[in-house]
Parts: sequence; structure tokens; C-alpha cells
Amino acid sequence: MGTEKGPSASRPARARAYAWLDDRLGLSLASRLLFDEAIPGGARWGYAFGAVAAALLVLEGVTGILLAAFYAPTVSGAWASTAFIQDSLAAGWFVRGLHSFGASALLLLTLCHVLQVIWAGAYRAPRELNWLMGLALLGFLLLFALSGYGLPWDEKGYWAKQVEAGIVGGVPLLGPPLRRFLQGGDGFGNYTLTHFYALHALVLPAVTVAGVGLHLWMVRRHGHTPPAGWSETELARRAQPYFPYQAARDSAVTAAVLVLLCLLTIAQRGAALEGPADPSASYQARPEWYSLALFELRHLVPASWEVLATVVLPGMFALALASLPWLDRGPSRRARDRWAVLATSSAGLLALACFTYLPMKADAVDPGYQQARAEVQERALRARRLAQTGVLPEGGVAVYRNDPQWRPRELWKQHCSGCHSLLGRVGRDTGQDTGKAMTKAASDRGPDFKGYNSRAWIGGFLRAPNGPLFMGPAHLEQGMKPVVGTDEELAALTELVYAETGAQDVDAALVKRAEELWSAKDCDSCHDRDGTGENTGPNLKGRGRRAWIESVIADAGHPLIFGARNKMPAFAEKLSPEEISLLAAFLIDETHPKGTSP
Repeated sequence: MGTEKGPSASRPARARAYAWLDDRLGLSLASRLLFDEAIPGGARWGYAFGAVAAALLVLEGVTGILLAAFYAPTVSGAWASTAFIQDSLAAGWFVRGLHSFGASALLLLTLCHVLQVIWAGAYRAPRELNWLMGLALLGFLLLFALSGYGLPWDEKGYWAKQVEAGIVGGVPLLGPPLRRFLQGGDGFGNYTLTHFYALHALVLPAVTVAGVGLHLWMVRRHGHTPPAGWSETELARRAQPYFPYQAARDSAVTAAVLVLLCLLTIAQRGAALEGPADPSASYQARPEWYSLALFELRHLVPASWEVLATVVLPGMFALALASLPWLDRGPSRRARDRWAVLATSSAGLLALACFTYLPMKADAVDPGYQQARAEVQERALRARRLAQTGVLPEGGVAVYRNDPQWRPRELWKQHCSGCHSLLGRVGRDTGQDTGKAMTKAASDRGPDFKGYNSRAWIGGFLRAPNGPLFMGPAHLEQGMKPVVGTDEELAALTELVYAETGAQDVDAALVKRAEELWSAKDCDSCHDRDGTGENTGPNLKGRGRRAWIESVIADAGHPLIFGARNKMPAFAEKLSPEEISLLAAFLIDETHPKGTSP
């Protein structure tokens, strides 16, 4: 005898499961709320900004969770864990790049969305609260960017946080205690990182999700802002449901943006990561693009008026934006009826763009800044290469101890880099930039040793010994005069000096030619080449070899070297013979042409 089945039992299992969940969770109601909205006047590509921003916010959340699984918010672990994610973790560089570039894209699209709302007058009644919530969300996104910027604890993020802390501390009354709270004390340390991490990974996500939910609810309640000037009849006649018309546009634009982000991430091999933060080092700090306008504005006002640039003007700008629903008294949302608001907003946007562009342009043509950036990049590459061999428990700059050259580099940094550089460019500016004037580099007091033992360096010295890369900054009295001669003669004399370095690729014919020119060019009136004769200039026997360089470091005022005209300290009184030897070997390794050293 068969058993009769009811209607519900005859439905597929999947349908029964959905019906069960729908009865408990109200999935049909949620679907109607999300997809059954009518778009007055029909779907438009311009409406996609908000949807793409929401999608990017989800991307930031997902990638942020993945990064947090491997990140250590401590001074000793922050940079090391970020370097591990970037260079050792499978696809870590890709996830981190998506998170970084996605944050910038999210800010840009949100700004575009804000401009779109201003142009359309979509902040007017009954959407005033939605406008205010949108501005609040933009503020939350800026806080996201600012708090996340320093989490890698690399040089760029560390010094940017120093600048921002200085700005916060300059606010009257509330500034100093607020700075202490953000820093977790009087200076930067572990509590600084944990505070920014808690803000970035806990507080802001919760607040932002709640804000986005409220924002979307108000958008759903009041609907999309229809095109200005259309009649109710026309809007109703051309209305379309959100799904599939607007949903298709939102999906297409979102997919395009995600593809572009992926391509950018692949092209850049992820987000930039500089060397570990070193509080004792000098650094020319620059904020990210979204803070450049404020950075430039600070430089245009006297220090005593800094609060005007950092608090008053930005505050007035934010207040004016928030007040737009009440300041805009135009009879309609048409552009011609709101020309004053649109003209003022356009002027503000133009000023913001100019203040963002100006520091970019200045840095692009500033040789000192470009040279400093090259030095930073060199440190970053070295630190990340060393991190792959392991990081000491102290973390941070301790990674440099993995380098066999760490000890001589430290000696160079402590005793030599104040007067000499190894970059081969003029106009280096060091000194920490906390938003004001830069300090003139001490390296301007001595020669730049980039390529010191190369033909190019020696030839350049013979042609212009008092040039800015050579002895010019030392301002020696009765310094060496340029050697006058044909290109062939100067090449021969260069080869003669080059041979003293012990190089193995010496042109014997040129050296023989130089021997004939040595007296003719009056070189022997200032220099001997026997290692024993004292003269007005250095004895060039073995010039550029380790023993010769050691003697210069030990006592450049020795009669065989610069004698009474010397300005360089005698390091034999400060360094041990082993340390002097390490420095000499370091200088040879750094400056001798590869493949030609003895």
C-alpha cells in the first residue's frame, strides 16, 4: 500500500532548504529590499560609484583579514612580518598590493561619488542626513588610510606618523593629550603600533560597517536621486528596476576596477616597502597623495600660523561641505539654478588639486630629494634581501646585522657619512623633514666617493679637482688646479693613476704615454710616486689600495698625504687598526669597478 506525499515533500531538497531558511531569516524580504528598487528615469553608469566603493570596502576587509593573520603589531615584529608577507609568503605581495592600491582606489572613487552628489544636488531635502553620513564615511576612510600607513613600521610610514603626530600635537589645548593618547606615551613605541592597529583593525571596521548599513538604508528609503529637470511623469515612464539593469552596470564597473587593480598590483609587484624604521636616521618625509595638500599648505604659512593650515582651514572646509544642504538655496537642482554652489565647489576642488600637485612637481625636479630617495630605495632593497635569511629577535634595523658588511657600514655611518657620500650626485639633503626647512647635508664638506677607484672618477678629478663632487666643498687653500691637455693626454694620465689602484685591466700603452707626460704636465712638482718622497700633494704610490686608504684614514695630515693643508681628522686616535682596515676594505668594495679590483 503506497504512502501519499504532500506538496512540500515533492519539491527538490534545495527548494525545501531555501524555504526553510527563508522562513527563519526572511531571505525573500532581504532580496526585495536589495534588488527590487525602482530607479527613477532608468539605470545609469554614473550610479555605479557607490556600488564600486562598497565592493572595494569588502575587498579591503577580506585582504585586511588575510594580512592580519601574519602581521605582528610590535616594534620588533611589524617590519619583519610585513617583509615576510611581501617577499616570502605565497601570494603575500599580491594580497598586500591589492589592499594598498585598493585603499587608494576606494578613496578616489568615494571622492568622485561626493563630487557626483554635489553636482546633482543630491544632498538636498530629504537626503540631508544621508549626505552627512556619506561625509562621515569619507572621514572614516581617511582614518583607515592614515592608521594603516604606519603599520609596516618602515621608514616612510614611521616618519609620516611623526609628521602627523606633530600636527596633532600642535592643536591648541586638546593637541598634546591627544598626541600622547595616540602614541601611547611621550614617544613612539609598541603602544603606538597597538593603538593604530586597534583603530585600523577593530574600531574603524565596526564603525564603518554600521555607517555603510545606515547609509544604504537611507539610500533605499529615499531612492536614487533622479536627473534634475525631469517631470514626474517622465521619471516614472523611464523607470527601471535595480535588477538587472542597474545591477549589470554596477557589476561591469566593479569588475573593470578590480581587473585594473590586479594589473596594477602585478605591474608594481605589490605595494612599496622601505627599510625598517630607524629613529636615528635622517629622512625626508612625505605623506601619501591624500595628505599632500595639507603638507603643502603647512609649508606656505609661518610656523606660528601652522594651526591655521592644519586645523582652522581644513575644519572650515569640512564645515562648509557639511552645511551644503542648508547653504544651497537654489530654486531647483538644475546647474543653472545652483551656479554659486557649483562655482565655489569647483574652486575648492581646483585649489585641492593644485596643492596636491605642487609638492609632487617640486620633488620631481629636486635633485636633493631624488638623491635621498635613491638612498632610501637602496637601503630598502638591502634590508628586504637580508630579511629573507632571517631576522634577529630585536627586529627592525637589527636585520642589517645579517650583512657581512654591517660593521664597516656602521663605522662609515658613524665616522664618515657626515662628510662624504657614496651616491655620485650633487646637492644631497639629509636631515629629517618634519614638515619644515631641511638641513644642509654635512656631506658637502668632502668628496663623494662613488666610483672612487674608477677611470671616470679619476678622470673627472683631473679635469676639475675643485668640482662639487671632489675637493671643492673642502675649500682647501691653494688646492690642485685642473690638468690642461688633450683628451688623449688626460686619458693617459688617468690610466697612470688608475694603475696605482692595482686594477688588472690596465692599458700598458697608455701608462707608458703618461710616463712621458708626467714631467711635461708638471705633475711631478706636486706629486711623487715612490712611496717615500714628501711633496705639496699626496704621494701617489699605491693610491687607492687598502694600505694607502688606511694611511689616509689614520692620518690624512701625514706629510706623504695632504700635510699642513689637511682638514680631515686623524682617525688613528679614534679607531682601532682593525676598524680602519674594515673601513678601507669597505671603501674599495663600494667604489672599485666590478671585475677590476686587485
